[in-house]
Amino acid sequence: MPKRLVLAATFALSTMGSGVEAAPIQVFYSDFNGALPAEIAPGTATLTGVQGYAGYGPTGNQFGGNFLRSATGNTVTLSLTGLPTHDTISLEFLFAAIDSLDGTGSFPAGDFFKIVFDGATLFSESFANADPSQIQSYVSPAGVELARRVDLGFTGPGGYYTDSAYNLGADPRFANFAHTGSTATIDFFIFGEGNQNLDDESWAMDNLRVSVTTQATVPEPASLALLGIGLAGLGIMRRRKTV
Repeated sequence: MPKRLVLAATFALSTMGSGVEAAPIQVFYSDFNGALPAEIAPGTATLTGVQGYAGYGPTGNQFGGNFLRSATGNTVTLSLTGLPTHDTISLEFLFAAIDSLDGTGSFPAGDFFKIVFDGATLFSESFANADPSQIQSYVSPAGVELARRVDLGFTGPGGYYTDSAYNLGADPRFANFAHTGSTATIDFFIFGEGNQNLDDESWAMDNLRVSVTTQATVPEPASLALLGIGLAGLGIMRRRKTV
């Protein structure tokens, strides 16, 4: 067999597979319009009508019906088990910052929305609705902010009681971060000294989705072509030997 055909076949066999991301597998979803899923421990959070948030969000992923509303200081926990084999995990949800959240401020020491994933902090940013002079640490990427300091119901209107809405699923930090375990525990809460009740400030989530992905090895077109050349050469050599 000519040397160039041997090289072509060898190269094709050694490079015909490459890692590509397989289609995501959804492992959890809730729009909170029915019974609260068993995977969620809500603490004091309750299913509440979205009021003025209705319709905010991209097509097919909008606030509507009910969402899960929580007072600051309360923790909502999502516990997942029996996850399929995967390399990465993604988190998507709509986030409602409701009423007089105080940002990074000094009193009552700010309001930081935190997401703790398997014991490690994935997200920790302050949100400010109460006063335009307050500092909000979260700077949203394009397509994430849906509404900012507008009256979307609840305690408002006006004054310190305005609301904001975000599509946090569009923030790249929540997409395809490393994870391989068969279980996942995700805690959501707003932390700050002097946490207030629902009549003062709160937060909510809607359309909560978790998906996992894995790496699949598939042949590349160029590798398949080279393999075909090599195998064709082998066939020619065999026919010559049998003539």
